[in-house]
Amino acid sequence: MLKLQKNPNIDDPIENLYIHVPFCHKKCGYCDYYSIVSQTADYESFLEAIKKEWKITKNYLEKNHNPLRPLKTLYFGGGTPSVLSPQILTQLINYFESEIGFASDIEITMEVNPEPIGQETVLAGIKTGVNRISLGFQAKQDHLLKKIGRLHSYQDFLRMLDLIREQGIKNISCDLMFGLPDQNIEEALISAQTLIDLQIPHISFYSLILEENTLFYKKYAKHPELLPSEDSEREMYRQLLNIFESNQYQYYELSSVAKDNYFSRHNYNYWSTKPYLGLGPGAHSYFNGIRKGNIRSIKDWALDPWKSAEIEEIDFDLAMREYAMLAFRLNEGFSVEKFEKRFLIKNPFEKELKKLIEQGLIVKDQQFEQYYLNPKGLDFANLVFMEFL
Repeated sequence: MLKLQKNPNIDDPIENLYIHVPFCHKKCGYCDYYSIVSQTADYESFLEAIKKEWKITKNYLEKNHNPLRPLKTLYFGGGTPSVLSPQILTQLINYFESEIGFASDIEITMEVNPEPIGQETVLAGIKTGVNRISLGFQAKQDHLLKKIGRLHSYQDFLRMLDLIREQGIKNISCDLMFGLPDQNIEEALISAQTLIDLQIPHISFYSLILEENTLFYKKYAKHPELLPSEDSEREMYRQLLNIFESNQYQYYELSSVAKDNYFSRHNYNYWSTKPYLGLGPGAHSYFNGIRKGNIRSIKDWALDPWKSAEIEEIDFDLAMREYAMLAFRLNEGFSVEKFEKRFLIKNPFEKELKKLIEQGLIVKDQQFEQYYLNPKGLDFANLVFMEFL
C-alpha cells in the first residue's frame, strides 16, 4: 500500500496561463475545441468575463495559499485569437501583466490563422509583447485546405508568415496535419519539406482524429475507407519524423519537433504535469491538485465561470500515473530518478515497465535508469499510455 501523500502539483508555483478565445470566422470540419462562429461577437463582454473569472480564481488561490509567481508563459488559443479586435488583445495582455506580472523571459504565444482580416490584431499583439506565433498551415495543397474547411490558401499563409517575420518574430510554430481525406504520403512529405525550406523552427505534426460532434465524424465515421488506413497513417508519421530528423530538427515530443531549442515552453509544462491556469469557456486548468474544466458555453461560463465548471481532484496515485504516462510523450522518457525526486517514493511501476519492455514497446537505458519509446512504441504509444491508467 502507498503511504497517503499529496499530489506535488499542490505545492508547485503557478507560472503558466492559458486564455481560450472561442471566436472563429468558420468552424473547421475536424475541430473539437469549443468555438462559436460569429462575425459580430461582443469582445468587450468577453474581456470583462475573463477578468471576472480571474478575480474568482485569484480569490481561490489566496484562500488556499497557492504560490503564484510572475508568468513564464502566456498562451492565447482558440478558436481563433487573431479575430479579436486589436484593442481587446492589447487590454488582455496589459491586464495580466498588471495583475500577475511577467517574468523577464516570458513566452507569449498567440495562435493565428493566415487570414487578412486578422493582420491588425497580430501586429497589435506583437507590439504589446507577443513573441511566439503558432501559425495555421495544415498542408501546402490548396485542395486539401479546402477539403478540411480552412479559409486560407497557401499564398495566404506565405503572406502572413512574411508579415510576422517583418516584425522581428523568429519563434514561429506551424501545424502540419496528415491522414487527411484524399491525402497521400507524397503530399504530406511535400508539406513537411515546405516548412523545412521556410526555416520554421517549431513544427507540430498530428494525424486527423475523428472527434464526436464534429462535421468530419458525421461524414467519415461510417465511411473510414474515405480516409487513409491506419497503416498508411503510421507510415506517414514515420516518414515525417525521418525527414524532420534528417534536417536537424529535434524530436522532443510525440507530435512536435524543434530546432535550436525553439520548443514550446508552455506545452512542455502540460506534459510535465506542472500547474497552469486556464481562463475562458472550454478552458482547462491544473493546479492545487485539481483539474478544472470550464463549461463549453460562453453564456453559462460568463454567468458563473466556477459554478458551471467540472472539478476533479487528482490524488497522489493518479498524479503518479499521469506523470509516468506523459513522460513517455517526451523524448527524454520516464526517468526513475526524476520521478522519485518529485514524488518522494520508490518507483512503483517496475511491473508495468517490465511488461512494456517484454512487449517490445519501450527500451531501458541501464546507466541512467531511464525508459523510452522505441520505434514500435512510437507506432503504438496509446498501448504504453494505457498501462498507467
